[in-house]
Amino acid sequence: MKIKLFLKKWRTRVLSLSPARRIFFSFALVILVGSILLSLPLVQLASSKATYMDHLFTTVSMVCVTGLFTQSVASTYNGWGQLICMLLIQIGGLGILTFIGLFFIEKRRKLGYKNRQTLRDSFSFSNNKSLSRFVRSIFMTTFIIEVLGALLLMIRFIPRFGWGHGIFNAIFVSISAFCNAGFDNFGGDSMMSFQTDWLVNLTLSTLIITGGLGFMVWFDLATKAKNQSGRKTLRFHTKVVLWLTAAILILGTLTSLLTEFNNPATIGSLPFGDKVLVSFFQTVSMRTAGFASLDYTRAHPVTLFVYILQMFLGGAPGGTAGGMKITTFLVLLLLARKELLGLPHTNLGKRTISPELVQRSFGAAVIFQLTFLLGLFGIGLVTPAGQRFIYLAFEVASALGTVGVSANVTSTLNGAGLSIIMALMFIGRIGPLTLMVSLNQYQAKKADTLQYVKADLIVG
Repeated sequence: MKIKLFLKKWRTRVLSLSPARRIFFSFALVILVGSILLSLPLVQLASSKATYMDHLFTTVSMVCVTGLFTQSVASTYNGWGQLICMLLIQIGGLGILTFIGLFFIEKRRKLGYKNRQTLRDSFSFSNNKSLSRFVRSIFMTTFIIEVLGALLLMIRFIPRFGWGHGIFNAIFVSISAFCNAGFDNFGGDSMMSFQTDWLVNLTLSTLIITGGLGFMVWFDLATKAKNQSGRKTLRFHTKVVLWLTAAILILGTLTSLLTEFNNPATIGSLPFGDKVLVSFFQTVSMRTAGFASLDYTRAHPVTLFVYILQMFLGGAPGGTAGGMKITTFLVLLLLARKELLGLPHTNLGKRTISPELVQRSFGAAVIFQLTFLLGLFGIGLVTPAGQRFIYLAFEVASALGTVGVSANVTSTLNGAGLSIIMALMFIGRIGPLTLMVSLNQYQAKKADTLQYVKADLIVG
């Protein structure tokens, strides 16, 4: 009787949580359960030297689809452990609430308002009427793309690892790439051994880009929403995301190619075509994927700075990518243009961006940058002297942007440093704004809502 009463109270409390808090606690719960499962002896190799901190760090990185690790998957977990890793990456990419939503939909049980609101917030999806179809399309799209990616990777992996391991590794890496996780299960050097393999690089790049575009974009591309005149057209958001993605990939590739062109320690000794391939793959990966085909400790500092900027941008909202989000960055640029030219509205093309959306974008960017600075300050305090500052900034940006690349810093961090990186990965995955809302207990006072005499303050 007491158990039933406890479960009833627990269910009531869960149902009363705001969408932001549900997102927060769902990821936290998966991390807790995942870390316990991965710490079980039966899922580890006999030669594993991982501690619980290592398992916890790996779980946070997988659920937050980042890619950083202290102990590689290949040297720590057996087949069962790697299956759990795949599940954690998949749940992290799609979100546990999406799986729960699909269960309710398939069981033909009605989702409550808060449940629907939580799912919409998870994927930045605004159409309430087609939410069920949207959730189903997420799983169908994910399954099809990951299967196709695995089949292409098998062409290279089966000859290299054998039939069993080749198929398994291809599935693992395909899931990791689509979810923008950056984990592999065949070594600790990521994609270094496939640096100039066009099939592997382009397959992974395609998986990463599709995952980073956002499920709402793919839903729109599939349904081809009709406008009032009856013609089929794409939503404005979809067009903007596609154009921004293409522009960032082209500009990033050219910049990376320019800064590393004559560096013999990275791409300087490669043929021109391979230089372009490696530069393109790094640009794709820096938008929160985490696969590496370069040794970042041998790259020019200016290249690492460019990569940090790309990590900040991230992918599109509502997908598996992290970062500040490319649409947020675009709104900030449009806001700056509006203020510089003294324009009355923030416009893009023949569309006006609402003041509420501008304020939300500005708030998200400020919180993101403050989180980065605080994280960098914290890592700087707990890291022994002698570590290059650009490497620390690279590590912090990688964690907050849920990218997962490292200049060999992760393995040198102590417990305090690893805790900071885990916190950054978690914040980066659920979003700084979501975290602030979920933890905010503040009730606005009446005085806070009043408008006073204009402040005599000089800025700029």
